[in-house]
Amino acid sequence: MARKDRIVGLIPAAGGGTRLYPFSRAVPKEMYPILGKAVIEHSVENLKAGNINKIFMVVGYQKGALMDYIGDGSFFGVNVSYVYQMKRKGLGHAIYQGKNWIDTTFVTLLGDSFIEPKNEIKELINVHKKHKPLATLLLFDVKDPRGYGIAKLKNNSKVGEIEKIKEKPTIKEAVEYKINGGYYAACGAYVFEPKIFEYLKKTRPGIRGEIQITDALDLAIQNGEKIFGVVLKGKYLDIGKWNTILNTEKELMKFLDMELHVKEREKMMKRIKSHEEGE
Repeated sequence: MARKDRIVGLIPAAGGGTRLYPFSRAVPKEMYPILGKAVIEHSVENLKAGNINKIFMVVGYQKGALMDYIGDGSFFGVNVSYVYQMKRKGLGHAIYQGKNWIDTTFVTLLGDSFIEPKNEIKELINVHKKHKPLATLLLFDVKDPRGYGIAKLKNNSKVGEIEKIKEKPTIKEAVEYKINGGYYAACGAYVFEPKIFEYLKKTRPGIRGEIQITDALDLAIQNGEKIFGVVLKGKYLDIGKWNTILNTEKELMKFLDMELHVKEREKMMKRIKSHEEGE
């Protein structure tokens, strides 16, 4: 169990990634390299930027390469433990796997999500600490709501209480969620209190027979729980789609200090090689 006086991380990384075929047929989608780092490493860095150094990672079938890459987390300055998800039954089910390990506030960040700048997670945590809701979600702007969990913030603010939330609504269903010509969608970063496990246990399977975290959050709202949302200021990349991967890589390359980045990667390489040769 985690100590109750600290915040820990939970990274669900057990998904199949069929939208990234043929790459993900052989390699976990979380291993896709963005600027020379696997996406899962970026996720670890996000949590570390939020002062989180204990991380539980939910893995499953064909995730051995991911575990080899991260190891115990020590090369990345964190401590990682693995929780095995026997069956893939949706994000809500993946998060529920942490129920026997986590009894404190925790940050869930998807293993295939890329968020920049990395201090966005720290700001999300600060909002959660200030308002003390059951959950605080990081949101981002989308034009088409059909592929996301869509939230409606009270008073149309950038930071505030969420009035309602719905998983993958149709265009017709999403009309009441529309704000300034667009929508606010969950981007895979959440701060939860452990009570969320109670709502996940009560949540019935939804789309494709999966347990959705948005359905659990909607159930909590209906039960009078307070859920907050924070609109992302930076960039979010869903590694589940080729078009967003390639477009974001193109944009990030414009601002990359290549020499500095190469030196950082080489420093990491030498540290790992030195450790292996010393064993």
